[in-house]
Amino acid sequence: MQTSTMKKIHLMLSLKVLIALSVTSSFVAKADVYVDLSQTDEINIANISNEQNYTFKIEEPSSPNTATNVATLNKVGSEDNKKLPFNNEVIIAANITGIEPALIHAVIAVESKHNPRAQSIKGAYGLMQLMPETSRRFNVLDKNNPKQNILAGAKYLRELLKIFNGDLKLSLAAYNAGPAAVQKFGGKIPPYKETVNYVPKVLKYYKQYS
Repeated sequence: MQTSTMKKIHLMLSLKVLIALSVTSSFVAKADVYVDLSQTDEINIANISNEQNYTFKIEEPSSPNTATNVATLNKVGSEDNKKLPFNNEVIIAANITGIEPALIHAVIAVESKHNPRAQSIKGAYGLMQLMPETSRRFNVLDKNNPKQNILAGAKYLRELLKIFNGDLKLSLAAYNAGPAAVQKFGGKIPPYKETVNYVPKVLKYYKQYS
């Protein structure tokens, strides 16, 4: 378990600005971000403090141009992907988060084999196999709702990509084993059998769906 102050400081220094986007039909809501590094399995990030402890706060800068970039949101995926289960929900999540539909589908394929009621012995559930804390952080109200599950998983993946400077392999490793595990092993894929197998599996599907 990674608990030392030095490691937490290292994680803080490597953390990029994390902004939780709330997209509506015409604008993106402004929201500050509260980051809690006290946990080892997950980084706890919320857009309200609500009397909870947090390590530091990131204030979202005001911007005169808050309109969502339509070009960025035009994620349509390949023709073959339209035949995959929950493709419409994946496209919606891709449009909101900027994560490629092929990557979201790849994570779903490995995590749950597109089974919306999949559940792990550790308590992760749904298409993206979300842990309860991650679900709460990304406002999943119905654990059996595929749209909410996929969107929350895509937001979490985007968050990890920001933390690990766009390194897809490390971000996928963190999605599987937790970001603290990646930090624990010096910014490398943790030598856990499950994680070592997980990353290439997702990348294989990602290539297939791209």
